[in-house]
Amino acid sequence: MRDAILSRISTRTFVEENLTKSQITEIEDTLKKYNQAKGPFGHSFELTFSLNDDVENKGKKIGTYGLIKNAPAFIGGVSENTMEAIVDFGYIFEHVILELTEKGYSTCWLGGTFRRKHYRKKLAKNQLIPAISPVGYRANKRSRIDKFIRNAAQSQNRLDNSKNFFHYDTLEPYGDDGNIIIKQSLCLVRRGPSASNKQPWRIFAEGNRAHFYIERNKVYGKALQYDMQALDIGIALAHYDIGIRFFNKIPIYNKLEVKDIERKEYVITVEY
Repeated sequence: MRDAILSRISTRTFVEENLTKSQITEIEDTLKKYNQAKGPFGHSFELTFSLNDDVENKGKKIGTYGLIKNAPAFIGGVSENTMEAIVDFGYIFEHVILELTEKGYSTCWLGGTFRRKHYRKKLAKNQLIPAISPVGYRANKRSRIDKFIRNAAQSQNRLDNSKNFFHYDTLEPYGDDGNIIIKQSLCLVRRGPSASNKQPWRIFAEGNRAHFYIERNKVYGKALQYDMQALDIGIALAHYDIGIRFFNKIPIYNKLEVKDIERKEYVITVEY
């Protein structure tokens, strides 16, 4: 999936055509595979597929406030409304999206810009739909609103590594003297999508360990009443995990006693 991380871009304008039966089966089989998977905190999820069509009750028409055009289908899932569960959802769902990217499909993370009741009306107490994604094929020409959103979010821009990745002991930027496996894996983290491209992950490495923290943006979560930035950390963990496995290492996840770092919230530690 390393190549999928490097090649994937968010797609909001799709070719106006229906998915074939074999394509639907391929997408549903991918979802079934990840229904059994667990995130770093041990949660698993029921992932769902829905045609974006209310004709003859064969699908649902998902409202996206005009931000997504011509999407033939959507994928999504339900999570408990806790930080650790939402981190795990981000981790699992990003693996799904990357595998669909490998298979040639286009996608786009939607965390706040869709009508949740259109996707699933009934939820148990303390459940929510953290995110969904359209699935289809990218149109050659972006819509006007697609171009506007991409430019507004500066989706093509990434923070410099020196602002995201640090030595745990000194808190200095993680530079050329760092562990090569960790350095290469952090390059994949840098390519991760995030809400408004805020890239809130802050990673402090020591030896073969990487401590993941969040640098909070207070705006996120207030309107939707859930921890959207926890999704971003889940995505970052998925990319880091893929990087570590590229070197035939097995990532191990633990909550450790770590030091407090100003304006940073500790999430989890990954070692190999």
